[in-house]
Amino acid sequence: YPENSREADLFSTVHEEMQRLVTLINDLLNFSRYQSGQQKLERVPCDIPELLEQARERFHEEAQESDIELTLELQSALPTLLLDRQQMDRVLDNLLSNALRHTQPGGEIRLLARHHGERVIISVEDNGEGIPYSQQARIFEPFVQIGRRRGGAGLGLALCKEITQLHGGRIGVHSRIGHGTIFYVALPI
Repeated sequence: YPENSREADLFSTVHEEMQRLVTLINDLLNFSRYQSGQQKLERVPCDIPELLEQARERFHEEAQESDIELTLELQSALPTLLLDRQQMDRVLDNLLSNALRHTQPGGEIRLLARHHGERVIISVEDNGEGIPYSQQARIFEPFVQIGRRRGGAGLGLALCKEITQLHGGRIGVHSRIGHGTIFYVALPI
């Protein structure tokens, strides 16, 4: 254990870097499993309002600390979907984490769900910095990072795409510089 504050700071920095590397290795392994078709879904009936409320709760404190309003808007009568809960939590966590990283203090992030035809559309909308149109086509490719506030290895959105496609859905983005970004996940009923 560290004996003084300098050693404690160094220990903390090394610990954070190790955590970052472990996360990167896990992301690479997961991405490899998705790409090779080895990842199987463990589908269970999921109540969409509960799924989204729990995601909002996981990020509530971080949003408050960043002076960002995090709201949940649900259309009534959303159907129950058969989803891999852990994998969908990963998608939501990634989208919310990105939104928080790219939204300024005083901003707003909205987590929404609506029933549209044969699909449920889940979206994460922020009023952050936005993504240049020229870069939006590449955003779901592995190792691509966009924007000033980078973090991770650029695998998060690629993993989101793989998970969504495994569920028979699709993921997309709408964004304008200075007006924010909307990421949406369309899942079949």
